[in-house]
Amino acid sequence: MLQNIDINKLRNHPKNPRKELGDLTELAESIKTRGVLQNLTVVPWFCFDTGVGADDPKVQEEMGYFVVIGNRRLAAAKLAGLTELPCIVSDMDYKTQLATMLLENMQRSDLNIYEQAQGFQMMLDLGESINNISEKTGFSESTVRRRVKLLELDSDKLKKSVERGASLLDYMELDKIHDISLRNSVLDKIGTPNFKWELQSAIEKEKKEKQRTFIISELQKFAKKTEDTADLITIKNYFPSEYDQKIEVPDDAQDTEYFYYETGWGAIQLCRRQDEINERDNEDDEAQRMRQDREKKLVELRELTHQAYNLRLSFAKQITSTKAKKNIRTIVEYLLRKGTAEYFDFGIDLNSIKEYFNIEVDGDDEEELKYDDIADDIAKQPELSLFAMVYLSLESTQNRYYNWNGEYENDEDSNLVYDFLTKLGYEMSEEEKALRDGTHKLFSNSEC
Repeated sequence: MLQNIDINKLRNHPKNPRKELGDLTELAESIKTRGVLQNLTVVPWFCFDTGVGADDPKVQEEMGYFVVIGNRRLAAAKLAGLTELPCIVSDMDYKTQLATMLLENMQRSDLNIYEQAQGFQMMLDLGESINNISEKTGFSESTVRRRVKLLELDSDKLKKSVERGASLLDYMELDKIHDISLRNSVLDKIGTPNFKWELQSAIEKEKKEKQRTFIISELQKFAKKTEDTADLITIKNYFPSEYDQKIEVPDDAQDTEYFYYETGWGAIQLCRRQDEINERDNEDDEAQRMRQDREKKLVELRELTHQAYNLRLSFAKQITSTKAKKNIRTIVEYLLRKGTAEYFDFGIDLNSIKEYFNIEVDGDDEEELKYDDIADDIAKQPELSLFAMVYLSLESTQNRYYNWNGEYENDEDSNLVYDFLTKLGYEMSEEEKALRDGTHKLFSNSEC
């Protein structure tokens, strides 16, 4: 039933998932000039403890109404000085009220991600199933689950990340991190140039911890853990960052006592007693410390360099044909830069292109790949294929900003690939910038 209701008897619904109504100035001016063109949907005021209103209709009338649809119009109408508003009084139950407010705001894209998540959680708390929420709001079950999962994150950090303009894809990327505290740490970086770097760092950290556990479990089969390496000599270093390594049991493991030791620089050392092997017997403590410091630095630099490579590759693979077409001048520029260099050598293996585009080729995997095998796929997207050729000619896992001794060393090959990608929208993290200009903390004792 449509009726005009005193504006003082209308209240914003306290469970409206939209917490911020935004700037009301323009809407208030429109209402002042033209009035309210669309009625509000309201429900009689009720107690949240009992879920009901007053028994006496007159008392209920005096108590007023909660606005289910039109909370923003109500606030703007008050600014415009209106005294009453056209309303439809509904008898929808509390669950339906929540679902209606959710759907109304979402259809207009009025809710941010955090508010959506809170709205879905309110419905779950009322006993609604994921399936029911999906049917009432029109969102898929997977979307509902993903939104609710966001509430596992630190609420203050989540709200701030929404304010920084985080996208749904950013939050989906966070799901790659299993540890919630680590996930919250990376959440701080969403919406900044360092997000991708911190995300990759967290993923690598968890992978390394898993690999570390594997290495130790394998070593424990024939070696004892030790904290004292004074009379031990290192046989081999195992690095958790090397995910495909195998732990082989020494042939003399039955007769020789082996130990493993976790260093402070990331390696797990397999050792045995010094009198059983004559190696580095004359190495003094200072020389050994310097060697270990250098090895530690090289391990960290290799890991950072590998991470930077993966980020560049990931960005390159997200380049579309459309983006390649728009940036064809830049692509041709770097094609010529590479082609006119003194050390001109594209050196692109056909298998690299095949893997880059995930091209499936019929026939025996052992047969040598020929261009004709992938020609049709390349021809379908010429600009993107040209981009891939230029990128792959510039990129290399050997690109790095340090020498064999872990000292900073400018690298023109790395500079070229970064310059190319940044012109296409790549954002370098603070870690990458520090590696590039030699100001990274790992180079603190190097001459830059």
